[in-house]
Amino acid sequence: MIKRNIILEYCKTPKTFSELKELTGMSDAGLSKALHELIKKGYLQKTSEGKYVITDKALVEKYKERILNGIWFKYYGVSDEKIEKIADLLKDEREFYIVASKEYRDEILNDLIILLQQFL
Repeated sequence: MIKRNIILEYCKTPKTFSELKELTGMSDAGLSKALHELIKKGYLQKTSEGKYVITDKALVEKYKERILNGIWFKYYGVSDEKIEKIADLLKDEREFYIVASKEYRDEILNDLIILLQQFL
């Protein structure tokens, strides 16, 4: 599961097999098997240039979705317990919108744009 998530993270920009092998440190056989499974599940696709890239399906399924105290959450990388605490803190607030991350990266911005497109 961890290797799968690492591969998907790297493939937010198209990567060759060689690039993924170097980035992940996986063996040819291990990487080939992981890529095959990710393609089979629809999380990756292989471009005409022979590069691997993440699909919209993988981006959408990465997030958990819950409604707690009447607040809609779509999140990843945070435990359910922490989301429950946040929901408790915000339960009396009126309409609001929050985006949070420990670091700014283009990938996070791209995820946010996709999320907003789905929400709107």
